[in-house]
Amino acid sequence: MISAGTFHVISTELTVGMFALAGIAFLLCALQKGPESREAVAHWALLGGLIATPLAIISGVNSVSGEGIDNPMLANKMLLSMTSAGLAVGVLLRKKWGASVDLRHSSIGMVSVALMLTTAGIGGEYSRGETLLLFIPKETVLLFPVWASIAIMILGLAIVGKSTVQHRS
Repeated sequence: MISAGTFHVISTELTVGMFALAGIAFLLCALQKGPESREAVAHWALLGGLIATPLAIISGVNSVSGEGIDNPMLANKMLLSMTSAGLAVGVLLRKKWGASVDLRHSSIGMVSVALMLTTAGIGGEYSRGETLLLFIPKETVLLFPVWASIAIMILGLAIVGKSTVQHRS
């Protein structure tokens, strides 16, 4: 039987590797250099990393000693990985809906990758005490207050409620 910690290492390496490959391919897309397969590689690697992300999160939560997420670094890891996953879903949906892979599309893909790699860096500091992210504050959790979350939700519902397509009668 594989322990939660060992499974977390395996799933994390898979997630980080796929996101890193996607990041390189998105960089090539932004520069418009490299083989024609760069767009396919970017999106398939992003999808692979996105599929592996829940495995890394669940195994990470199970391998943490203590009563859940009581460390600010772990809370930041959850926040950053969920933000990265949301951006990745948006990039993949935009591509599925037929959008071109332009500079903006590639940049959002690279931001998703950067957030996931930052998550991995925080994990390295949490588990081994070593990181390349020396200047990023990891002991402060940046969360919205409840009132701001409610205001954004109401704004989002108001925007979705209005059709952006003009219909002719």
